[in-house]
Amino acid sequence: MRYIPDKINEITGNQTYEKNNVGMSSSEVLIYPKYVLKIQKQTLETENESEMVTWLKNRIPVPEILLYYVENGTAYTLMTKIIGKMLCDEEYLNQPEKLIHLVADGLKMLWNVKIDDCPCNVSRLTERLKSARWNVENKMVDMDNTEPETFGENGFSDAMELLIWLEHNQPEEDLVLTHGDLCLPNLFVNQNRISGFIDLGKMGPADRWQDIAIALRSLEHNFAGNYNGGKRYFKFEPQMLLNELDMKINETKRRYYLLLDELF
Repeated sequence: MRYIPDKINEITGNQTYEKNNVGMSSSEVLIYPKYVLKIQKQTLETENESEMVTWLKNRIPVPEILLYYVENGTAYTLMTKIIGKMLCDEEYLNQPEKLIHLVADGLKMLWNVKIDDCPCNVSRLTERLKSARWNVENKMVDMDNTEPETFGENGFSDAMELLIWLEHNQPEEDLVLTHGDLCLPNLFVNQNRISGFIDLGKMGPADRWQDIAIALRSLEHNFAGNYNGGKRYFKFEPQMLLNELDMKINETKRRYYLLLDELF
């Protein structure tokens, strides 16, 4: 049986849980009838998530953290459960126009939050590159979980070469509030409205293309059936989302932030 600290059990009581297997987070997620418990190694991201959720109260819909507890280097984050379905649900994949519109709504919701007094900065490019360097130097980059074109004959030779390229080609930042990992499983929808953002460890001020790039990749992969046994739903084109945002593609920034994400 999974060890759960008494401090958590005092809140959840005798409720049973199920393990969540959706998404690509390295954390273990237990789903209770009313709560969600995220279990992971204590890092800057776990601390950042706790601070950001507190700051975001009444700004955008995020879970309420009932208890953030660290024991033996493991962080236990007990949160309220978001009402709704993940945007990667079949209901939305079968309605591509609605799904794309909802992703745009989520981005706009984030960008409308004023960041003047945001307490966290782990999302700024200089800080992200420091974290990326730590990952590379400590061999924490999952080389089996990267895009096919990133490394190899026509790509970078290894993670260190990519890191050095990122450090020497930093784009100017257009700062907004970003999620940091805006893929479909991290957006919840209820009654055709965004009902919550989850997995907020990378959240904070950053360039808006940090989120756009990840969202575009997530839309492409989900519609292509890469996470659902190969079932193809829709031929997605990036400009479909950008039209909803009244923007044009910035291929330089898009590529940069996708490459940066390869090191996390």
